Amino acid sequence: MKKITVEMACSINGLIATEDGSEDFLSFRGWEIMLEFLQEYDVLIWGRKTWDNIVSWGEEYINDLKEINIIILSATKNTQNEFSNVTYCNSIETCLEVCKNLKYEKLFISGGATINNAFMEKGIVDNIILNYNPFVLNKGIPLFKGNYFENKLKLEKIVKEKDDIVQVHYSVVKE
Repeated sequence: MKKITVEMACSINGLIATEDGSEDFLSFRGWEIMLEFLQEYDVLIWGRKTWDNIVSWGEEYINDLKEINIIILSATKNTQNEFSNVTYCNSIETCLEVCKNLKYEKLFISGGATINNAFMEKGIVDNIILNYNPFVLNKGIPLFKGNYFENKLKLEKIVKEKDDIVQVHYSVVKE
């Protein structure tokens, strides 16, 4: 049985980055939390913009991911891949096919807004984990961006994390 989780760090009002894509307001603890969760998953799925941001942060962040299977979703598929643990896919359908072929059963989606939205829109997400950072932005990139969808969620648990982060776990109610 496939398990698909969307996990994101965000401001208390649900923004994952500033309008220009900066995530400087997010605590480093959010990165650590993601890495801890990834120990339980088969693959990390990111959009190309998120991946480009991570790569720009430097070698230390890339080294944290060297043992993690990663799929990058990109409409402009990158054919020059210098990372042996990274696979590029140009659609969610291709991504899901790659996951099936590689026997990835536990998928961890962690951005960006368009990728989060696309998986939610397909109705295949089982869980959402949000790490609310103690910060408010009045403009920026939301958790979900794209075509309209709606889902009812069930609160599973709340965890008070370090750095005043409140982590909220939801399951997606399947009808």
